[in-house]
Amino acid sequence: MIIDAHTHIGKLPNSIYAESHEKNLGLILKEAKESGVDALIMIAGMEKEDGRNPTTQSLIDLISGHKNVYAVAGVNINYGKEYLVQLEEWIKQKKVVGVKFYTGYQHFYPNDERCLPIYGLCQKYDIPAIFHSGDTLAGYVENPKVKYSHPIHIDEVAADFPNLKLVIAHMGNPWLVDCAEVLYKNPNVYADISGMVVGDELKTAYGESMMRKIKELIDYTAPDFKLLYGTDWPLCHMKGYIEFTNNLGLGDDDLEKLFSGNALKIFKI
Repeated sequence: MIIDAHTHIGKLPNSIYAESHEKNLGLILKEAKESGVDALIMIAGMEKEDGRNPTTQSLIDLISGHKNVYAVAGVNINYGKEYLVQLEEWIKQKKVVGVKFYTGYQHFYPNDERCLPIYGLCQKYDIPAIFHSGDTLAGYVENPKVKYSHPIHIDEVAADFPNLKLVIAHMGNPWLVDCAEVLYKNPNVYADISGMVVGDELKTAYGESMMRKIKELIDYTAPDFKLLYGTDWPLCHMKGYIEFTNNLGLGDDDLEKLFSGNALKIFKI
């Protein structure tokens, strides 16, 4: 079984994905079927009508009726009380299976007091809080600041909220060693491997370097295996990323955890 635990259907300028969210949903469903991917977890944008990414409600409406497609709510850190009320309704109705914070794109650390009410909801309903971490996508916002998206900052939240499930997206790339330490130290922290190599980079020297770094992280965090498979689609395509993952040299048990086991455990899908 393969679960792609980190996908988007946002529009990418100057690409075949620039037209509409509806078209992108069709494209990702087609690619998942052709690639043998059994379930998709899709992440909403920052709850801003920016014309690029769907809001949580828009994403919920788009995927309604599609089997094995799940939504993660997006957070605008400057949310109001109405958002908290709506978020709890989405969670209770099982319309979202997690919450995504856009650290780096928005200028706040994971221990920001504005995060605390949302952490409370995540703990109450046992869903994960996911953090953008590491490098930021050029052009997504005007002035991203990577100091906010360093994975080391997630350690404080993990220590203060030991019952809160946390996911470090993109393994904090390029700070994989720091990510490894946070994973090793905190039983409640996981990381996804999404967006590590983009497009044709899989077969380049950079792709080979990234594979070595991922293996080093796995060795550092052994014996616990707390990685999740994800592509960051449409930045990364599924067949190539599955091949990349299979070439990490993992044993059957760890490969099963990576492709589906950990996602099933964390998202309860």
